[in-house]
Amino acid sequence: ILDRVKKQLTKLTDLSSNLFFDGAAILFQGEVLHNYAADRLLEFIAANEPVTPIVNFLEKLLKNPSSHVVEHLYAFLEHGRIPLTQEGDFLVYKAVRHDFHDIHSGRFYNGIGQVLEMQRNKVDDRRDQTCSYGFHVCSYDYLPSFSHADGHVIVCKVSPADVVAVPNDYNNTKMRVCKYE
Repeated sequence: ILDRVKKQLTKLTDLSSNLFFDGAAILFQGEVLHNYAADRLLEFIAANEPVTPIVNFLEKLLKNPSSHVVEHLYAFLEHGRIPLTQEGDFLVYKAVRHDFHDIHSGRFYNGIGQVLEMQRNKVDDRRDQTCSYGFHVCSYDYLPSFSHADGHVIVCKVSPADVVAVPNDYNNTKMRVCKYE
């Protein structure tokens, strides 16, 4: 009977195949997570809020090789009121030309359903570089300083694993990524 009860309790605290709630902390593959997203997940659990989007977000975030992104991305998303999808991705904006090509080079077509990707090491990962190479996406608050009257604003879906840099200026409203849809 005790083994059966223990299995039921364990099942209730398994958040995913890699994430576990031990009653006080979030563990990833047996180690306690110390980042903003894990802290928010604890708050969601305590408030009995749905956790699937943030659990899936954390799973993807922890595949990101940047410790800075892992530590600070969720705070950026909250600051910009950026929603998560059920799958753990997030939705941001991008300003494009009237023909849906990128504003800077005009080389990248951003049509509906297009997936744009570049090698991660081709995206500038330095936070102190405001404008640099890589794909740029932003929160709604950044749009007035970047969009053009003859262009469009599109919604992009980004995996937390594909975020390369969040520049430390512009009040946390834009980022560089290596892939988006």
